[in-house]
Amino acid sequence: MKIVLNTPNYSFVDLQPLKNEIDGNLKVCKMLIDTFLVDIDVYMNAMSTEINYNKLPEIYQVAHKIIPSIRIFSIKKLEPIILQLESELKKEKDLDLINKNIKSSLEIFNQVKMELQNELKLIENAAK
Repeated sequence: MKIVLNTPNYSFVDLQPLKNEIDGNLKVCKMLIDTFLVDIDVYMNAMSTEINYNKLPEIYQVAHKIIPSIRIFSIKKLEPIILQLESELKKEKDLDLINKNIKSSLEIFNQVKMELQNELKLIENAAK
């Protein structure tokens, strides 16, 4: 079954475990989301530029660094893609698979950014 992006019934992010962990503290939640949005931009920029220069060790570092955040935000569809990407980057052999995983991760991260930006709006409205 293929999941179609931008459908109202599907969410890539599950914030409930995070909200439970921080006892629903909206300030902390907002701070974590803001920080992750910056991390996503760093990831997306690195993936989009570094792959053009075939800088696989640098791409590996960026992919490895974002894994904990993916877990914190329960992005279950993205985690196996990033783990496979990380593994292939270590081997530095299957460039087609690396490119496929980068493309998939960028598509998902675009959707995740929209979801998190919407969540920030909800948090801001709740604070009013």
